[in-house]
Amino acid sequence: MLLDVAADLILLHGAEGLRMDMVARQAATSPGSLYQFFPNRAALLTALMDRYAEEIVDLASAIVRQQREAPPPSMIEAARAFLQPFLDFYARNRAYVILSEASDRIFAGHGHHFSEDASVAEAMAEVLRPYVGDGTQARLDPVCRMLVVVAHAAIAASYDLGEEDRTLWLLELERLLQSYISTLQDADASTAPL
Repeated sequence: MLLDVAADLILLHGAEGLRMDMVARQAATSPGSLYQFFPNRAALLTALMDRYAEEIVDLASAIVRQQREAPPPSMIEAARAFLQPFLDFYARNRAYVILSEASDRIFAGHGHHFSEDASVAEAMAEVLRPYVGDGTQARLDPVCRMLVVVAHAAIAASYDLGEEDRTLWLLELERLLQSYISTLQDADASTAPL
């Protein structure tokens, strides 16, 4: 419940504007009780990020299993089927997007490192690997890492737009991702023996 309250308050005040007294007041508990669970704000925000990261890693694993059982007919469709659940996750968990975008500032000097983007990139590479020929396998991992970072940043930026502009923005993001993913296939075609 405390993490849910923190997430709700992040939507109102931003990640950097969240204070422990706000969480205690909104959760109808004393600050002392809150501090029993989370000794400071960084611990509270780390627990919230860890919860989101676990959900993201679980989501990536579920998508990989699903695509192994029923592979989409093309690389583009596999990528779209992989990314869409993350768009839905971000839409449902906007506090995650806000918190992750502010994490470098909030957690600087605290030694926290969140690796959910790396886990998602690894899962994406696993999903796309069957569609990529031998000539392009070396590019697959860095392409997936880059696409996940670009998608994450673009999705975060889309929340500052109105609904219509956000829809157009996400369509352009999909076109960008598809065009880059298609280069993995194009490169294989250009290196194939005659």
